[in-house]
Amino acid sequence: MYTTPIELDDAVQLLLDTVEPQTQVLEVPLPQALGLHIAQDVYAPIDVPTFNRAGVDGYALRASRTEGASKEYPVRLKVQAELMAGDICNADPDDTQCVRIMTGCQVPGGFDAVIRQEETNGGGDQVEIYTGVKPFANLGMLGEDISKGQLVITRSTKLTPIHIGILASLGLTEVEALKPPRIGLISSGSELAELGKPLLPGQIYCSNRHVLAARLSQLNTDVVVNMQHRDNVGEFSALIEEHIGKVDMLVTTGAVSVGKMDIMHDVLTTLGAARLFRKVNMRPGTPVIASIYRGKPILSLSGNPLAAVTTFELLFRPMLCAFLQSDAYAVRRVKGTLMDRFGKESRQRRFVNARFESGRVYLGAGDRSSVLSSMLGCNCFVDIPAGTPALQQGQEVEVALI
Repeated sequence: MYTTPIELDDAVQLLLDTVEPQTQVLEVPLPQALGLHIAQDVYAPIDVPTFNRAGVDGYALRASRTEGASKEYPVRLKVQAELMAGDICNADPDDTQCVRIMTGCQVPGGFDAVIRQEETNGGGDQVEIYTGVKPFANLGMLGEDISKGQLVITRSTKLTPIHIGILASLGLTEVEALKPPRIGLISSGSELAELGKPLLPGQIYCSNRHVLAARLSQLNTDVVVNMQHRDNVGEFSALIEEHIGKVDMLVTTGAVSVGKMDIMHDVLTTLGAARLFRKVNMRPGTPVIASIYRGKPILSLSGNPLAAVTTFELLFRPMLCAFLQSDAYAVRRVKGTLMDRFGKESRQRRFVNARFESGRVYLGAGDRSSVLSSMLGCNCFVDIPAGTPALQQGQEVEVALI
């Protein structure tokens, strides 16, 4: 266990080393699978489409029969049938015939092209063709979208609306998905009042629990424990003991610094949890603790709201990626041009909330670790290396997108 601050990258690696990938799966109806992670590779059971289909409204025919066709010298063909979507034609046509056909219809065997209706006179029993077409013109070929047996979606992929549509095109009614991670979230603080109750002198409403619960919901996790409790070592220890078996990971906020009522150190000792580290060399959020109890990672964040949000994004999201074996929630980094001046020297590695927009970076309203409202409108953190002097307007910076 590290007793002095460790670097952020080392802290992330220690956490990743503790995460056991998810193996539990759920059978999920396809309409409910959005945002879940597929539990196995998906191979196409059928071709899509399962037949050659018309790509336009017009006439299905043999392309060779249209050679030399023009307005002056049209090719005339007998219209054997008219097909709407869902109709089929089992007749065996010859090269003097065609079939009027609508977009999406199955093209009868023996025909190898479709001519647009606009390039004909739109005739009924007989049609005049005014231009030549090449073989396979305006055809959607069998298996053109997806071939039978093709690997369509790889294991652990996060399902988007496009994935749902592709799975539907394969006729699948349900999928096997990785069970979403079960997360516990407990905030510590005797000063915390429950929402809906009037504030007593010295009390505040807890924002940490609610902002993190909302973020966890965005990250498609299942928050099965969501509560706050007063600063009492015995009671808080019992609370973790009661709920640790229900979760895959536990996040706590508050009571991690060095004050008299920063109880998480004693709570973890009482439980006999194995601590990975107790400080990370960064601002905000230096006093963060990571530990393992009964095989479950516990990430204990600062009670200061901005610090809690920052360390949650930078430490929890990599754990989530490891759990689901997916990079869907990885913190993406890009370069941008700073549009404001940041006048502080950064002796530690510092993360400053900001907004990234079209390659430009605009600083948030402030970087005090207790002020959550400074995150309004922000979608990134400027990552400032330790030992960096004040940042100037126009300087290139790296940002971590959230």
